[in-house]
Amino acid sequence: MSIKKGIKLKFAISLLAVFIVCSTTIVNWYLSVHALKDTLTENYLKNNYRYAKKVSLSTSDLFFNMQQNLGTLAKILGSKEFSQEDLDSWKEANAGYFNSLFTTDETGVVQLMTPPAISNNKGGVKPGVQITSDLMKQALKEQKPFVSDPYTAQTGNLVVLISYPIFNQTGTYQGVVDGTIYLESDSSLKRILNQHEFHDESSVFVVDRSGRIIYHPDSSRINESVGDHPLVQAVLQGKSGSAEIVNSRGIEYFSGYANVEQTGWGIIAQTPTSVIEQPLKELTKKIIIRSLPLLLLIYLLAWLFTNHLAKPINRLARYSEEAIQSNKPDYSIKHLDIKSQIYEVKQLYQHVQKHFQLLNTQIQQDGLTGLGNRRSFDLEISDLNLRKISFALIMIDIDNFKKINDKHGHLVGDDVLRFLSSIMADVTRKEDLCYRYGGEEFAILLRDKKVEDAYALAERLRLKLSYTPSPAGYPMTISLGISTRRKEDKFPEDIIKRADNALYQSKRTGKNKTTIYE
Repeated sequence: MSIKKGIKLKFAISLLAVFIVCSTTIVNWYLSVHALKDTLTENYLKNNYRYAKKVSLSTSDLFFNMQQNLGTLAKILGSKEFSQEDLDSWKEANAGYFNSLFTTDETGVVQLMTPPAISNNKGGVKPGVQITSDLMKQALKEQKPFVSDPYTAQTGNLVVLISYPIFNQTGTYQGVVDGTIYLESDSSLKRILNQHEFHDESSVFVVDRSGRIIYHPDSSRINESVGDHPLVQAVLQGKSGSAEIVNSRGIEYFSGYANVEQTGWGIIAQTPTSVIEQPLKELTKKIIIRSLPLLLLIYLLAWLFTNHLAKPINRLARYSEEAIQSNKPDYSIKHLDIKSQIYEVKQLYQHVQKHFQLLNTQIQQDGLTGLGNRRSFDLEISDLNLRKISFALIMIDIDNFKKINDKHGHLVGDDVLRFLSSIMADVTRKEDLCYRYGGEEFAILLRDKKVEDAYALAERLRLKLSYTPSPAGYPMTISLGISTRRKEDKFPEDIIKRADNALYQSKRTGKNKTTIYE
């Protein structure tokens, strides 16, 4: 029967090696790029959070300093006369804090103002004009420092008002001194918000306590309400942190946020997620280019290792095929020299060797009794005779075995054969060799034993069987014949023939006896 050719192991392992190397390389590329993406994402989130916190603290410090500045000015105004020139000098000395300064009496009438009002500014704030807005009424009524929410002034600017009460030396309320900050004009506050420390697409925007944008690099978004966004809601609740978000216009950002405690504003520092795309592409390109030489080296090593691994296995496969096709019962694997440090190859070699030994054992073993079969008997007696080793041969035949089969059936007959083999194992020694010669006939080979030793063993076996009940229900008897090797014997058949003649002599003279060939 022809065996259908399949894929050779060498080719299969080579394909597997190529697949493993390719898949491992691709996985490593993916993991490297993914790890860099995670690292960049984490860095942008952390940096934007830190920057938002920094801007929040800087804004708080700025408002605190502004209030301190107005507080100092309020004490001076309450303790001595203060002229327009004095106010102009004060503003100039504290340049960058406020876009304008003005004072009012306790009724809200403007007393001093810098820079001076434009002459044709109808309805605007200027000395002698009473301010009746709700914000001014609140400042006059509360008589304490406060910072207003951003509002749109008559000039169209988005303004934050910082107010501080004026009391004279006797504690009498004199009015307020106010400073305005134009969020869309140059000021210390705008400079803090406008300069992001990372020179990329990062930016900062600010929302007031209602969620309205009061500062944004894109001026068109000023006054836009974004209070419904989860991140804006979180920062207005006083929380700080970072998150990867999608803004109201569908753009993804790495965002950090922090709250300004004094004003309730929210500071959001953000970077578009698209900024990491180019570094990732460059990294992927570098990884591929730099890993190609190593990849080729790995392919070469994998190919060499595959050859080394497959060679002994291929030899084993060819040898086993030859062994199957061989008719030799003692086909041996011992002369096959397999050298490999691979554990599985060494194990395979050992198992194949054991399997051959098992096959040889099964080929030479009787399947019913477990004794050596006729084939193994022929091999052993031929070997002993060829090496001219002296030995004795006992041939055994069960008396009236046909009657046992006819009366009790072949199953009982098989049990009787197994029973005899077990008694033979009991009375023989380890070095004695027992065989089922064929049918109900058995043989025992005794190396380096004289005829007297063989006779003593044969009688022990015969006598034990004669009083031991067998599977047939009664003791069984056997007839035995003994011969020994002679110097002139050239063929083992001569020795077997003499033992058979002695056996048949026992049969002819009454059975249940042992005869030595004379």
